[in-house]
Amino acid sequence: MNILIKVTGFIGDTLFSTSVARQLKRERRDSLIDYKIPVHQPYELLELDNNINRVFLPNEDVEESMYDEVYTLPACTQQDPPTIQFQKHCGLKNLDPSYEIRVTPSSIEAVADMMKPYKSQGKKIVAWQGNWEEKSFGFTEEEYEIGDNKDPGYGGRRRDINSIVEGLSQHYNMIMVGFPVGVRQHEVGLLTSGVFTHTAAILSQCDYMVGGESGLINLAAGVGTKTIITGDYVHQLYGWNGVIRKLKEPKLGPEFYFGGGKHKSLNPYLSDKDVVKEIIKEIGV
Repeated sequence: MNILIKVTGFIGDTLFSTSVARQLKRERRDSLIDYKIPVHQPYELLELDNNINRVFLPNEDVEESMYDEVYTLPACTQQDPPTIQFQKHCGLKNLDPSYEIRVTPSSIEAVADMMKPYKSQGKKIVAWQGNWEEKSFGFTEEEYEIGDNKDPGYGGRRRDINSIVEGLSQHYNMIMVGFPVGVRQHEVGLLTSGVFTHTAAILSQCDYMVGGESGLINLAAGVGTKTIITGDYVHQLYGWNGVIRKLKEPKLGPEFYFGGGKHKSLNPYLSDKDVVKEIIKEIGV
């Protein structure tokens, strides 16, 4: 049986969708599963997935009539983890919320060798998100409750990411990953697929990754790295007074997808100084 999975959304949705191919293979071993993805970055990582036969890029045409089954994955509703939502959409009976991103051993070996000077210093290695500022909002609990949506958010400010990274740098080897502020997922082409694959290898060798809820955070979780996210971004958009959707308990981020054993979402009302303190408390020194 030939099956086509058409992914919608962004990087994180594409990473979550790999769980569909895995579960389909478990239930229908002889199936050939192709993917049509909406962004270029995860292309190489999906090509490495043994459960996926072929990956079509956003600008490639696909003859859907050649497939026995075609599934277009929906937008995340947050009623279930996206992995479970996607699996239910495809009619799967055995549901598994996990997803795992494979990185080639050669890539990991190359990165591990490159990172030896960092590891030799005896400090933990913490990756941080290059566009973290865009994935942050600064507000107090009172400002959030008032809900005055000033630019850029209820508190009218972003977090001072430079000061947070500087505070963490006193205890950890900090490595920036991803693109800086201003770069959009859909504005970069196939060249970034190799960068994304290399980033996955780097993240696999880090002790933690910190940032806002994002594709990079979900990539880190997918390669098995612990994550800590500042909860304000999710809260601004989807909290009980969110601007996109008002939810009592937003269900975004690796802590929700995998549980709190390895992953943490911080209180959205923390000051920048308290964010540093909480991250240090979580990671240790």
